[in-house]
Amino acid sequence: MANASSIAPPVSGKENTHALNESLLDLVPLYSATVEFNDTGYYDDWPVYAQTMGSLTVLSSLCGLVGNGTVIWLLSFCIKRNPFTTYILNLAIADLGTLLCLSLRIITYYTHVHVSLLFLEAFLCFTYSASLYFLTAISHERCLSVLFPIWYRCHRPGRSSAVVSCLLWIITGLLSGTLYLLYDDMSFKSYMNVLNTVFIVNLLVFTPVMIASTLIMSITICCSSQRRQPPRLYITLSVTVLLFIIFAVPLSAMYFVLLNTDLFPALGYECSHLLASFNSSINPIIYYFAGRKKKKGGEPLNVVLKRAFRDEAMGQGGA
Repeated sequence: MANASSIAPPVSGKENTHALNESLLDLVPLYSATVEFNDTGYYDDWPVYAQTMGSLTVLSSLCGLVGNGTVIWLLSFCIKRNPFTTYILNLAIADLGTLLCLSLRIITYYTHVHVSLLFLEAFLCFTYSASLYFLTAISHERCLSVLFPIWYRCHRPGRSSAVVSCLLWIITGLLSGTLYLLYDDMSFKSYMNVLNTVFIVNLLVFTPVMIASTLIMSITICCSSQRRQPPRLYITLSVTVLLFIIFAVPLSAMYFVLLNTDLFPALGYECSHLLASFNSSINPIIYYFAGRKKKKGGEPLNVVLKRAFRDEAMGQGGA
């Protein structure tokens, strides 16, 4: 398998899109070694284990689409906004986009509907990166609220969550827009270099910041003599970050290995996408169990989510 830097851009002409798709798949032994292209640019056969994990990915994605769609609806129309729910709303939107991309990737293989593989990679990069950036922003802000509670309550700008969310969407949009423009210009080498840079930044910059902020927050809360039990909001965040590390970080690791070495586990590629679908699907379940009361059954979902997202550091102020 060749590195991204050693692949020459395909020739210009009507065959460019198909050639780009073939070049991308040359990076993935699962497809280039065991699956053959048909006339549409997709595949005549697909390994059984890949079909199994692909089916599980679609099933997980469908469940996650329902869950994240419900969260988006409730946070948009049924629950009063606070700084935390502003981030959660944007995180749910990013997760929903990730699930759409992952499911489309599998469905196009099954149905042979022509959708550019490079476009799906760019879209996945956009939504996956957005999820990571929003979790990093949440972790960092919660860490500040624990370390500097008086400053956070009295001096935090009232609309900072909305402003930061807009900036994060702009950053991810510019990165993914660059990828799409490079794809449109048929510059495969440049496309792969930008994709590589994005996943390196995700893996080596944003992920460590998210983990460090969450660890500092958790240790500070556990060592605080003023709190007998951690607030639900911090439990929700800690579990969400932990599961992101377990389920979503392997996707960044897989792309890092794929784009920077000649070693790549074929099974790991499909497995990392399946785990990413689990991560984007499981967050609504975390919110539900964090907000529900054991002795109370049949509570409306908006009541449960409101309890899970109650911001004790800021009250229920504006976002």
